[in-house]
Amino acid sequence: MRPLTVLARPWTERRFLHRHYERLLDALGDRSRFRVVPLRELRDAPRDRVVVGLRHDIEERFRGGLETAALEAERGLPATYFILHTAPYYGDVGWRRARHDESLIAGLRRLQEMGHEVGWHNDLVTLQCVHGIEPREYLAGELEWLRGHGIDVRGASSHGSYWAHRLRYHNNYFFADFDHEVHEGFPNKYAVQVGERRCELSKGTLREFGLEYEAYHLGEDRYFSDARFDADGRRWHTDGVDLDGLRPGDRAIVLTHPDYWDPSVARKAVRTVFWSARKLVAGERSWKIH
Repeated sequence: MRPLTVLARPWTERRFLHRHYERLLDALGDRSRFRVVPLRELRDAPRDRVVVGLRHDIEERFRGGLETAALEAERGLPATYFILHTAPYYGDVGWRRARHDESLIAGLRRLQEMGHEVGWHNDLVTLQCVHGIEPREYLAGELEWLRGHGIDVRGASSHGSYWAHRLRYHNNYFFADFDHEVHEGFPNKYAVQVGERRCELSKGTLREFGLEYEAYHLGEDRYFSDARFDADGRRWHTDGVDLDGLRPGDRAIVLTHPDYWDPSVARKAVRTVFWSARKLVAGERSWKIH
């Protein structure tokens, strides 16, 4: 990400404010038209109304996820929050570092208390090929730890990390369930070349880890995401959801990233400056490749 692009976000993404997201939530509050469910219920939900799954990938700012979750809880709308195990809030990338951070567990419990679902944001190929950690044993251990603390993790969603784009793999390549798929631009399905080292990918299945679904494989009819950009480089916004174009029986997923949304433009500006300064000091791509 270019520094000037990031610093311009308070202007270019000035509409990515909570009050704008609340417009969508208020519309979805019409129970006569919409049935809002966590993603684990999307496939089997009654289709007498439009079925909507609100999905959030928390990539760097756990606090932002809690803020969005509160807005939804005020309206009785459940959502699904995917936590990223390579994110700073989860702990230093390493062997089960998260188990030492009870504040994370408290935050995840808070999400569930508000009526939301917690899922696993999958960066497992990165974990193996970049950080040198065996992903099968790691995933089993982390899920055991999370579930042992009452966090009911049933679903996963693939993370599109910097390294995934640089080394041309898809994090879903960890799951053998999707061996029939090759994503365009990501040809390294079974092995990844990392410098002079060839990384043969470990594989597992959703079922063996007690996972019921992958968020990109739910068979929805419509999918909206603020990770998408138009031809002019503008990020998709929730104002672009055409609710009138949805019909009873349709299943739609709306994905937003709390990292992009703030209570105010002033808060966004301050956060952007501090985030940029931290990245400048630490080095955005300073992770060591083992």
